[in-house]
Amino acid sequence: DYRSVTPAFVKARLDAKDLPLIIDVREPSEFAQGHIEGAVNIPIRTIAQNLHRLPASRSTEIITVCPSGFRSAKVTMALSLLGYANVKTMVLGMREWNAMGFPVVR
Repeated sequence: DYRSVTPAFVKARLDAKDLPLIIDVREPSEFAQGHIEGAVNIPIRTIAQNLHRLPASRSTEIITVCPSGFRSAKVTMALSLLGYANVKTMVLGMREWNAMGFPVVR
């Protein structure tokens, strides 16, 4: 799917310092257990109230993240419907990120 990226893709982008905006849509307690460096925590239930935290340019690259890719896919779809042209979800989410041994911030 053109609206999805793999954890390996996200890790390569971070390693290259080519940083998209990463929105972690998990709850704060989940976020605190370990998140991708530089990720912004906006829980899925608060996306509508936090649109002001997103870039003014709707073409800015955004990658959404959750545990499995389910919640983040919903947010990706919602933001796409709101006109964000370059939003993607990280498939398999933080479970796959962790399984691959990629670093997290706590």
